[in-house]
Amino acid sequence: MAMTGKWDGKTWEGIFPSVCVIYTDKTCKQIDYDAYREHLRKNMLSRDIGALVVGGHAGETECLSMEERLKVIKIAQEETKGRVPVVGGVISDSTWDAIKQGKIQKDAGVDGVLFMPPQILIYDPIKSDDFIVEHVKKFDKEVNLPFIFFGSSLSIGGTYEIHPKTFKKMALVAKNLVAWKITCEYNLAVFIGCMKALREAEQETGRHVAALSAGEHILAEILRVGGDGNLNGGENYRAPEDVEIFKAVKRGDLLKAIAIQDKLRPITDAVRGVIHGWSNTPFHYRYKVGAWLRGYIPRPHMRLPQLPIPKHEVEVMRKAMIESGLEVVREAEEIEMADT
Repeated sequence: MAMTGKWDGKTWEGIFPSVCVIYTDKTCKQIDYDAYREHLRKNMLSRDIGALVVGGHAGETECLSMEERLKVIKIAQEETKGRVPVVGGVISDSTWDAIKQGKIQKDAGVDGVLFMPPQILIYDPIKSDDFIVEHVKKFDKEVNLPFIFFGSSLSIGGTYEIHPKTFKKMALVAKNLVAWKITCEYNLAVFIGCMKALREAEQETGRHVAALSAGEHILAEILRVGGDGNLNGGENYRAPEDVEIFKAVKRGDLLKAIAIQDKLRPITDAVRGVIHGWSNTPFHYRYKVGAWLRGYIPRPHMRLPQLPIPKHEVEVMRKAMIESGLEVVREAEEIEMADT
C-alpha cells in the first residue's frame, strides 16, 4: 500500500493519528487490547496515513503505565509491519524521567516519540526559554531518538506556550528533532510564525523539521502555506476525511480540500465546544466519543480525572456529525450502556 507520508527515516509528513486507548469498561482499569488492535487495523492502517502515534493520545499518555504503553506500542508494530513509523510518547516534569521513558521506548523499537514539554511553575516563555531548551538538549543527547515536540506561541498557558525564537533555538541544537506539533486553532499567522522559525534553522543546519498542525480546524490552509501534515486525536473519528484533505492539497486542488474541511465544520466546532458554551477541557474525550458514534470503537471511556461527557453533549455531537455528512451508527442514549 502506498503511504501518503513518505517515510524514509528522515522525512516526516502526512496525517499522523494520535490513537486513543480503549478500556474494557467504564472503570478504565484495564485496556481492551483486542479492541485497540482492531481500531488500528480497521480505522487507522486502512487509511493512507503517515505515522501512528501510540501509547495514549491527548489526555491519556500520562494516565498509562509504562507497561501499558509498551503493550500498545508492540501491537502497533505488529500491525504496521514497518510500513509507517510507530511513535511512542514521553511526558514528565523531570528531565531524567523523560530520558528514562525515552530509552525504554527506544529499546522497544519505536521509530520516535512525541515529547511533551514539562510543566514549569510560573514559566516565562520569553525570558526563561533556556529551561525548555536545556531540557530538550539533554533528552536529545542522552536518548538519541527521533522526536516530535509540542507547543506554540498561541497563548495557552504553561510551558506549552513556546515562541518562535525558541523553536529556532531547539531546531538548531537538537539533531533528533524531526517534527513539531503546533497548536494554532484558527490562527494561521501563529502557525506560519512558528514554521518560519523552523525553516530559518533549516537554512543553517540543513535539517528539515516537519511543521505539523495540532488541530483539524484549518488543515487545508496550513498545508497550503507549507505545513507538512497533522498530528491529532481527531483522526480517531475523521482520518479518512483528513487524508483526503491532505491528498487534495498535495495535488493542487485547494478548492476540494476547503470543501471537505468546510463540510466538517459542524463537528469540528462541536468537539471544541466553544460555540455551544462548553468547556474546551475535555475536547480529547470528545474525539473518542466521535469514534464511538461512528462505530469505530466499542467504548469511549477515559480514566479519571476525566469525567464522562454529558449525554446532551453527545447528542449535539451526533447531530453535528450527521450535518457534516459522516455516517453515525449509534444513538446518544447508548453511551450509558457502552460497556458491551
